[in-house]
Amino acid sequence: MAELEKIKKEKQRKRYADAPVFTDKASYRPDDVNETGLCFVGHEISEDGKAMNQFLHYDQLYTIRHGWNSPFFKGLLDGKIMGTRCPICKDTWVPVRTHCWNLDCDLAKTEWVEMPLTAKVHTWTVAGWSGRSSLKRLPIVLVYAVIGESKVAIANELHQIEPWNVEFNMPLKVVFRPKKERKGIITDFHFEPAEGWEPGPMTEEKERIQNLIEPVYKWVSTLK
Repeated sequence: MAELEKIKKEKQRKRYADAPVFTDKASYRPDDVNETGLCFVGHEISEDGKAMNQFLHYDQLYTIRHGWNSPFFKGLLDGKIMGTRCPICKDTWVPVRTHCWNLDCDLAKTEWVEMPLTAKVHTWTVAGWSGRSSLKRLPIVLVYAVIGESKVAIANELHQIEPWNVEFNMPLKVVFRPKKERKGIITDFHFEPAEGWEPGPMTEEKERIQNLIEPVYKWVSTLK
C-alpha cells in the first residue's frame, strides 16, 4: 500500500507544475473608495516573473489568472507589447496564441517576442453611447489594429483624431500611459495616428459620419 501511494505521488509530481510563489504585489484601490462597478484594484507577479494574477472588483472581488499569457500583461507594465511567434513558420500574433494555428506546423508551441510599437487600422467603429463611467469621453473611436506583422488584430481606442477622419490601413503608433498609472491591463495603452500622417480629403462618406457624430459632441458638452 505504501509503495502504491509513493507511485501516485510520483505521477502527480510529473503531471502538475509547482504552484507559483507570488512576491511582487501591487494595490491601486484607494482606501476611501468602495467600488460597485468594474474596476481593477491590484495585481501580483510570481517570484520567477512567469505568472501574473489580476484582481478585478465587479460588485465582488475576482481573481484573473493569466497563466501562460502572463508575459503579455506583465509587458504592459514595462511599456512593451509582447507577442508570440511560431518557431517554424515565424508567424506572429497579438493577441497572443500559445500554439501555431498553421496546420503545417503541427500545433508548435509559440515563443515570446517583443513587438514594435507601430500598427495599422484593420477596421474601426465609433461609439456614440457607453456606460456611465465613459459618457463624458464620447464619442470613442474603437479600432481593430494590426501591430507589427501580427496575423491577427487587437482592439483598442484611437485618440487624437476626429472620428470621421479615420481611414482603413492608416498607420498608427502605440502610446502608453505614464508608468505609475499602468496596471497591466489593455487600457494601459491606446493608438494614435503615426507621426507625419495626414487625413485624406473630405468625402461624402466622411461627411455622413461627421453629421452623425457632431450631435454627440454637443450632447456630451451638456453633461455635468
